[in-house]
Amino acid sequence: MGRPMEADAKDNAYFSVDSKGLLAFTEQGIAEYRSYFGKAGIDIRTIKSVEGFRKARQAASPFFDDHLAAKVKKGEKTLERRLLIAIAESNEDEIKRLERLLDAQDKGIKLV
Repeated sequence: MGRPMEADAKDNAYFSVDSKGLLAFTEQGIAEYRSYFGKAGIDIRTIKSVEGFRKARQAASPFFDDHLAAKVKKGEKTLERRLLIAIAESNEDEIKRLERLLDAQDKGIKLV
């Protein structure tokens, strides 16, 4: 939501906007936004304009942390990735624990 709409209106990897203002999602855009908007009950196929896209992002914003957590859970479970997941899930105890482990690792202390 912090980006100006002028930046959103430009063609990018997620969607393009034609001269009439019709927005079309790319395959990458559908993959990125379908489940995120779906959490807010929005069918991505109904979004046809930059204004509709902005409204969908605003409506889905309460689900952003869940969306982010789902994204970072993919891949190797490094300490850094586990910390990102804990941050996205607002798990304060796990954040502190992982920060201590990363701090020890940075100081050359071998972790078991």
